[in-house]
Amino acid sequence: MKPLAVLEVIFLTVFWLWVASAILFLRNTVLPRVPIASTPELLNLPSESVRFPATDGVLLEGWKIPAASDRPWIVLCHGVGSNRADLLEIAAGLHGAGFNLLLFDFRAHGGSRGRVTSFGWHEQQDLEGALAFLGQQPDVPTLPYGVYGISMGGAVALMVAARDERLGAVAVDSPYPNLEDTLGRHLTLMYPLPRVPFLWFVLATYRLRFGIWPRRVSPEESAARLSPRPLLLIHGAQDPRMPLEGTRRIFERAGEPKALWVIEGAGHLEGFGLDPDAYRLRLVSFFQSSLK
Repeated sequence: MKPLAVLEVIFLTVFWLWVASAILFLRNTVLPRVPIASTPELLNLPSESVRFPATDGVLLEGWKIPAASDRPWIVLCHGVGSNRADLLEIAAGLHGAGFNLLLFDFRAHGGSRGRVTSFGWHEQQDLEGALAFLGQQPDVPTLPYGVYGISMGGAVALMVAARDERLGAVAVDSPYPNLEDTLGRHLTLMYPLPRVPFLWFVLATYRLRFGIWPRRVSPEESAARLSPRPLLLIHGAQDPRMPLEGTRRIFERAGEPKALWVIEGAGHLEGFGLDPDAYRLRLVSFFQSSLK
């Protein structure tokens, strides 16, 4: 075969592998919306439905769940493929301890606008919009807010808190350390494909679609900028999707005060289900001691 023909075969092979990888990846950025299956009223929680824009203008939906007017507010951030109703049972425990709460749907989830998820990059603008919304409310005191997030929501919470000191206490369950790591892991979990070369194609597709390399979407880098604000990291010891080692890396980068709670026997986001009372008690204790 002539050298030019060999080069043509190599080029076409690489090109079509990239196209196939891009299609697989991009279709997973448009997720089916999970219906909001519960409401605060079903848990006897007072609430107000609210809408507000993310900092880039995407319209988001949420619930304000008020308690005492002089008590701090906590913002709750759900995971990818879910919605704000997923956090209502945890919200009930925090509300019972006297905290005011804001739950909202990330873009392309629940009742919020948008069609595409970026797995943590643009979602930071959603949390920033939630903080701006709280700051405009006459019934919200000028106290530091708390933030609690799970999985992608935890990663977003860490990255936004690193640059926004209005977030005075951060509790997260099962965040990823950086987006490149988690894209590579989920590629092999979802498809029988080798990381090389398919992860390269996915990373390049993300860069073209969202304008940033996934390795720069990095909660572990952000964790170093949280101190002296308190950090609580929660993780299941047997998590196959977000391995515990990633949260240990976040913990090592963070300054004091910090705590790591490893829940034995728990997979991804299973810690609450194993012992809801202990989980709620740990969260309430953390925020009570951190938000004064």
